[in-house]
Amino acid sequence: MLKGNKTIWIVLLCIALFFSSTTTAFAYGKGAKGPDVYAVQGMLKSLGYYAGPITGYYGNQTQAGVKSFQSRYGLPVTGNVDDQTLQSILWAYGNLKIAKKAPTPTPTPAPTQPPASPNPAPEPQAPTTPNLTVEEQQMLDLVNKERSVAGLAPYAVDLELTKTARLKSQDMNDNKYFSHDSPTYGTPFDMMEKFGITYNAAGENIACNQDVQAAHESLMNSTGHKANILSKDYTQIGIGIMDGGPCGKMFTQQFIGK
Repeated sequence: MLKGNKTIWIVLLCIALFFSSTTTAFAYGKGAKGPDVYAVQGMLKSLGYYAGPITGYYGNQTQAGVKSFQSRYGLPVTGNVDDQTLQSILWAYGNLKIAKKAPTPTPTPAPTQPPASPNPAPEPQAPTTPNLTVEEQQMLDLVNKERSVAGLAPYAVDLELTKTARLKSQDMNDNKYFSHDSPTYGTPFDMMEKFGITYNAAGENIACNQDVQAAHESLMNSTGHKANILSKDYTQIGIGIMDGGPCGKMFTQQFIGK
């Protein structure tokens, strides 16, 4: 899509919404595959509407689970995950997580001499890039490692773009949505322009996942998102990671090329 002389690429992440010419909404259904399907299967399984394996492939069982959910919540029973169905699944899953309360643990005496772990978990490393959090640095390192393997120059961190990426992740948490179109800032490109960020090409990835490694792997397993990470058109990146959302953390990667 062109905006003036600027090339605009919108790439959806985690729960991707594909445009359907038969409706005014975005939707995906039977035959789809990727981290978006994986996330929906996981939420429907927790809600009791899907009993199959969580594979990331939208087959008959997933379609049946979606239809069952749509019927229960008074939605059009299409078997496809459209905007309204997605928002309803996120809402139901979020309420389920809130309703579940952990039982009071039975106190146990502490051992006098705790056994030493043979393989202790590595301590988080301090960011090497100024003004990034530990998790943002981790994601940057993973992205640039992929670019190095592909023979591409690493992304430079744009701190203004990092600010907008953080704002986008926080906005998704605060307003309980998962979409490139923000009720607060508009499209990613509206948002960039609002904050004075100039570009010739721009793109955005968003993710809902439990940790950085899992989010990165989901991105790299999705053709469109991987293409954003390995794009030759982009030279700078902003990464914003915030705790919250139905998956545990919300991730935003924003890319620009000048």
